[in-house]
Amino acid sequence: MKKYLLIFILFSGILFSDISKDLKLFIENLNSKDPLKRVYGAYKIGKLNEDISASIPYLINILEDERVIIDKNIGKTSPSNEAKKVLIKIGSSALPYIFEKFNDENTSKLLKLKLIEICGEIKDENLFIFLEKIINDPDIEIKEKVIEILSKNKEEVDFLIDYAKNWDNYLKLKLITGFGKNRIKEAIPFLYECLKDKNWEIRKYAVWAVGEIKDVDINFLIPLVKDKSYLVRKEVAEAFGKIKNPVFVSYLIELLDDSEWLVRSASVKALKEINDLRAVEPVINSLYDKQIEVRIEAIKALANFKDRRAVIPLIMNLNDRYHLLIREFSSYALGEIKDKRAVYSLINLLNSQNFELRKVSLESLRKITGVDFGYDKKKWKEWAEKNRITSISEN
Repeated sequence: MKKYLLIFILFSGILFSDISKDLKLFIENLNSKDPLKRVYGAYKIGKLNEDISASIPYLINILEDERVIIDKNIGKTSPSNEAKKVLIKIGSSALPYIFEKFNDENTSKLLKLKLIEICGEIKDENLFIFLEKIINDPDIEIKEKVIEILSKNKEEVDFLIDYAKNWDNYLKLKLITGFGKNRIKEAIPFLYECLKDKNWEIRKYAVWAVGEIKDVDINFLIPLVKDKSYLVRKEVAEAFGKIKNPVFVSYLIELLDDSEWLVRSASVKALKEINDLRAVEPVINSLYDKQIEVRIEAIKALANFKDRRAVIPLIMNLNDRYHLLIREFSSYALGEIKDKRAVYSLINLLNSQNFELRKVSLESLRKITGVDFGYDKKKWKEWAEKNRITSISEN
């Protein structure tokens, strides 16, 4: 590698006298101590339509300069940010310099992390060989950054899984997160095994990753609705909502009775996403949950279902004296369902002392009726009488 770098440097040196005056000037700017000059030097180099490889070592030298510059032409940036952009643009030609700089014992951890980030944006076979070697670096942050990059590439799945056998749970979590974030289907068998792990955090993140990938065998997830960790059960409910398989409805309804409100809330959200009308009655029952967060999620779900069975319970919610949010969300949900039985109850809220509640109620009245009398209760009631709208007490 050093031999390759030396040849590259000598070759660049021979040509340096032949580079354009503009490139020379911009390289001089990179050597300035002024962050604005550095920013413009890198920015202008990136705009040149010529070989700019002579600028590589100078660009690397300013990667640690994170001084923020706000410029009317470039916007908010830094010498480091602009140098990174240009090095990524240069691509493979920059790798020998990057490899050599990384292996220099005097290179700081900050610069090493930035060099790895740049590597993650360059497509080159030699790059992955390099990353597979430096994953052995003793520094945990270096390892994390390498895992983050390698987990984006499906070709690296087998290497990472084999290597993970000797990792502690922290690094394994990073790998699982990387596979999920990048939706790497080739990692699914590994994730299925992680669902059986003794460590609840491993199971939790594996469930999350499976939910992100979505195209999975649901039979591996279903047993976890009874997991002993409520955080795993919560993650399962959220994964069900992402995958949106109707088979999950009965399991989610069962989770509405979970002892932990976070699980109940996540289950209501998932039922909302699946949007299966079998869930309407169970979600209506969640309107009476002792936890306000669950009640609010239930109201949102009923607004999404748009089922008339929810109208009377939602109208009753408008009388909640202790939770303003319950009244506001219920008012909104009634507007989504568009049932005229709610008209009189919404009219009565037009003189509420709370502006947001008045505003939401008026918008719901507009949706339900198709007319608009603003906050004039008298005109609304006259319209309701004329159109024979009955109040809830008359039904």
